[in-house]
Amino acid sequence: MLAGVLLLAAGCSGASAASGGAAAGGMTRRDTTITHEACDTAGASEKIDANNDGRPDIFIVRKGSAEACRAIDLNFDGVIDSFSYNDAAGRLRRREYDYDRDGQIDEIATYQAGVLTEKDQATSMARKLDTWDFYQAGALARSERDSNGDGVIDQWWEYTQPGCPMIHSDVNNDGKPDPGATVDYCKETGYVPPERQGPAAPQSPDFAKATSTPTELENKAADEAKPADSKEPKK
Repeated sequence: MLAGVLLLAAGCSGASAASGGAAAGGMTRRDTTITHEACDTAGASEKIDANNDGRPDIFIVRKGSAEACRAIDLNFDGVIDSFSYNDAAGRLRRREYDYDRDGQIDEIATYQAGVLTEKDQATSMARKLDTWDFYQAGALARSERDSNGDGVIDQWWEYTQPGCPMIHSDVNNDGKPDPGATVDYCKETGYVPPERQGPAAPQSPDFAKATSTPTELENKAADEAKPADSKEPKK
């Protein structure tokens, strides 16, 4: 659906180019290589069999008494799905995920002092990074995308409101956002983020509707079973 939305022209709002990456000739290039950080599961300090099938599913590697990294097989298929890495103070500094169970990392999240700062993702089957999300105080602030896999950024997502990005696109392949190619995602799709929907106001039953009116059913079945000309016996 998103690909179709990007073809809509919602007017130009003055796209601001995202920082970061290697700029050359006005284009922003990013390294699309997925780099896995080693976690020595073979020499793990602790191995845990979470489902009692005789095979370890959680591998904890320690340096001294501190946990350095942890690898987890979330679905018990024998392949690691998640890696986490801590800094010298024991705070989370990195996570890696394999979402599609192919043994290849699909997402790398980076943390500073335990707070999320960046997510690099591979969203296609090409097995290379194509999306970079940047966070401020743990909240998603902006994203860059390489939608055609050439290593050059061609989409800039700005989150001026949580869950409602302004999407600036490069449609003429000059490496810069193009006037007239900006999309207000929530405006064009009608999507309302859950945090903006608010709780539904309580409503009283509407007794004016026939379906809302209570119906007495206690003796209805017995009355319908009687013949039309039947009479109650006299006492």
